[in-house]
Amino acid sequence: MINAEDFLSEFLGLGINHFTGVPDSTLKKWMALLDCKSSLFENRIAANEGAAIAHAAGYHLATNKLSVVYLQNSGLGNCVSPLTSLTDPEVYSIPLIIVMGWRGKPGIKDEPQHIKMGKIMINVLETLDIPHSVLSDKTYKEQIRTAKMSAEKNLKPYVLIVEPGFFDNTKSNKINPSSIGVNRESAIDCIVNSIHEDDLIVSTTGKTSRELYEISSNHSRGHDNNFYNVGSMGHVSSIGLEIAIQRKDKKVYILDGDGSLIMHMGALSTLGYYQPNNLIHIIFDNQSHESTGGQPTTSSTMNFSGILLGCNYEIVKNVQSESELSKILLKKTRGLQGLIVKTQVGSRVDLGRPSDTPKTTKIRFMGGLKKNDRG
Repeated sequence: MINAEDFLSEFLGLGINHFTGVPDSTLKKWMALLDCKSSLFENRIAANEGAAIAHAAGYHLATNKLSVVYLQNSGLGNCVSPLTSLTDPEVYSIPLIIVMGWRGKPGIKDEPQHIKMGKIMINVLETLDIPHSVLSDKTYKEQIRTAKMSAEKNLKPYVLIVEPGFFDNTKSNKINPSSIGVNRESAIDCIVNSIHEDDLIVSTTGKTSRELYEISSNHSRGHDNNFYNVGSMGHVSSIGLEIAIQRKDKKVYILDGDGSLIMHMGALSTLGYYQPNNLIHIIFDNQSHESTGGQPTTSSTMNFSGILLGCNYEIVKNVQSESELSKILLKKTRGLQGLIVKTQVGSRVDLGRPSDTPKTTKIRFMGGLKKNDRG
C-alpha cells in the first residue's frame, strides 16, 4: 500500500500541480490531501467527469502544461465525448493524465452498479486508443513518470488505474464542508411519515437511498413505491420527471443531493419546461460528496432557490427543520415544487446497504404500480 502524500509528491516533483475531477472512494486518501488548500497546487472541483476533461484541456491551452484528472471508472462514460471530440489526436491532440479508481474489478466484490464498467473498462480504454497501466505499489513512481512522458510525447491522454487498497490507511487532514443543518436520515424519516403510502419516491445514489431503504423496511410503506437509483449519478431528476409525467395519478417525490444535482444540472431546465404539477424535488444539500469520503462540492457558493425558480419551478422553499418539512408536505400543494434542505455531513456507522438487487427494485416498483392500477 502507498502513502497518499508520497503519491502526491511524485506528481509535484514532476512539475505537475493542477488537479481536477470528481471524487472516488478508491482515491479518498489522496482526495483528502487535494482538498487541503496549498500554495503548491491547484485542485479544481468539477461538476462531472466530462467537465474535468474540459478543465484539463483549458489548463493545457493556457499554460502548455499537463493537468491530472481524477475520477471513478463509472464516470468514464461522462468522459467519452470530450475524450473523442476534444483531446483526441485527430481533433485538438491535448495531453493529460487520468487517475482512475477501478470499481467493480472482476474477482473483487462490489456494488452492482459498478460491475459492468469494472468488466469493460480496459476494453473501453483500448477502443478509445488511450494508453493505460494499472498502478503497482512497487513501480508507481516509474509509472507516473511514464504517463507524463507518454502524454507529452504523443499529445494525448494517459490513464493510471488505481485498484482498491492501493492507498494505505494513513490519517490525513480533510476539510469538513458542513457540520450544521438537519440530519438527513431524520429528514427522510419525516418525509416517509408525512406523505401517502401510495405516493412514489425516487431516490438518488449513495447514502440517501441506503437511508430510505432502512427507514422503509421498518415502515408500513415498505418498498413497493420506492425506486432506489443506486447508480447513474445525477440522473435521478430525469427519472423522476418522466415517472411524474407518465403517472399523473401519482404524487412523485425526488430525493436528490447537491453533488448529484450539480453533476447534470441542465436537467432542471427540462423539469421546469414540462412543469408536472405532481412532482416535488427535494434536494439535500450538505456541500459534500459524502459517499466518497466527504470531499466538498461547489454548492457553498450556489443559490439553489434562485436556480430552481429560474428554471420555472412554481414553488421553491428553503427548509430549516424537520417540522417545517413535515408542514409543507402535509399541505398536499399541487404544482412543481423544489425544497432545499440544508443537511449535516455524516451518517450512522451501522448504516446498511439494500439487500435487494437493482432488478428486484425495478420489478417490485413496476409491480406496485400495476397492483395499484388493478385496485
